[in-house]
Amino acid sequence: MLYSYRKATPDNPHPGRRIPRYLKTIPTLVSALGLGILAGVSYPVVSYQFKDIKLFGSGDSGLLSPVFYQSKANDSSGPVLINGLDYTKASSWFPGSIQNELFTSPKKVDERAPDSYTLSIPSLGIFDAVVALRDEDLTKQLVQYPQTALPGQIGSPVIFGHSTLPQFFDPKKYTTIFSTLPKVKVGSDIFVTYDGVEYTYRITKTFEVKPNELWVLRQEYSDKTLKVITCVPFR
Repeated sequence: MLYSYRKATPDNPHPGRRIPRYLKTIPTLVSALGLGILAGVSYPVVSYQFKDIKLFGSGDSGLLSPVFYQSKANDSSGPVLINGLDYTKASSWFPGSIQNELFTSPKKVDERAPDSYTLSIPSLGIFDAVVALRDEDLTKQLVQYPQTALPGQIGSPVIFGHSTLPQFFDPKKYTTIFSTLPKVKVGSDIFVTYDGVEYTYRITKTFEVKPNELWVLRQEYSDKTLKVITCVPFR
């Protein structure tokens, strides 16, 4: 193959084949797109590290209505946990189990209770999410932790929900349904419909706990409250 050399002149400063201007911008655009994708993925984790306030590990919310409902939980002891590695299973979220049969025991829930109920957080675009009482699979529904109070009872129903990066939030998918839960505001309402009755809880605080801080599952029988738990980026 033969090559030739053309010397540039004032009349023809670019004697060779010219590269179209729009092609020259492609490397810059590709680099910018790559940086944008990287920033979009890393921003939620990085920004979380620098939050001055602690984000959502659980919300302790007071029952607002119906005010006439009165019920008492039978067992004042806190729940125990199950060891596991599959984080789509609610039993895997807190280590240190002493009763592995807790999620599979038929006695974990009052036999008169329904299999599920619904939860809505309108401020996050979550409506009528199913909360299971007899299943721990977080890919199919939210899960109430065993041996915690039922909605409307004195004590705290403890509800687990899965999450991922906020960019992938979809209120219709249970693997991403709580992805924006750390953004929930104090004062927002949570609505729970259980056995034909709608209960209204108002968020009074949000905070973060570690997997070994089992006290968050403890039942306090001085009031009717609700705790909602999801996972957050690892510190």
